[in-house]
Amino acid sequence: MIYSDWTISNKTRLFCVIGHPMDKSLSPIMHNEAFQVKNLDYVYLAFDVGKPFLKEAVDGLRALGTRGFNVTMPHKTTIIEYIDNIDERASLVGAVNTIVNDDGKLTGYNTDVDGIISAFETKVGSLKGLRALLIGSGGAARACIVAMVLKGCKNINITNRTFDKARNMVDELSKKLKMNCKVEELTISSLKRAISSIDILINATPVGTYPRLNESIVPKDLISSDMIVFDVVYNPKETKLIRDAKEMGAKTIPGYEMFVRQGAASFKLWTGMDAPIDIMKRAVLRALR
Repeated sequence: MIYSDWTISNKTRLFCVIGHPMDKSLSPIMHNEAFQVKNLDYVYLAFDVGKPFLKEAVDGLRALGTRGFNVTMPHKTTIIEYIDNIDERASLVGAVNTIVNDDGKLTGYNTDVDGIISAFETKVGSLKGLRALLIGSGGAARACIVAMVLKGCKNINITNRTFDKARNMVDELSKKLKMNCKVEELTISSLKRAISSIDILINATPVGTYPRLNESIVPKDLISSDMIVFDVVYNPKETKLIRDAKEMGAKTIPGYEMFVRQGAASFKLWTGMDAPIDIMKRAVLRALR
């Protein structure tokens, strides 16, 4: 917190994030600092909600008149059953991470896509015509694919330890998007083959975060200086993949860039104001240190 005179009153509006587990979430730190800087009488909390209680949690937040909330794993897809509408990007991804409550009507958005696009455009500029290798098949992977396709990536290779899961993801997204994707099972040989002809390498798996802090899904010697390396993991500040990529001279985008920018997009949906991105990033980096 940055203001010692911040108080909660009977007029303070509630925002939150729901997911499981929630003990390492940095969203409250980031959003509460943004609310204070903008002099908004809001408070943001984190609620640990297990899968059996998701519907009750959503109904409760609706009943309490919560203006908005975030949704994280493992609820990003399941929550669609319990809200009223989803916007176009959330529909493309098939997952929701931000909810806006308009007088009891809940609309779902996917600001992960906004965060990915903003991070890339800020760090490296246009993605048009570039070739990407994406590792993973979860909600973050889906958001990355949608972002890459929307911004004109030439083709996307997808590799995952469970081939069928990745194949099903691509089949589903192909019904909504015009995309050129190849799917392979994740092995050292498939990595070597795919990585030799790409511009962008994306890790959309949890490898690199606790408890696998000293692991990377890509061997260091496969990374080259002409790559752009993006890791969706934002805690720690620099994963082993990002550290290795820096040592090899590659351009890097750490996960906190996406995390802050998706949070900024949520902030704007809730408040109608441009988010104080620099303040939010500073709060996150301070917490990560």
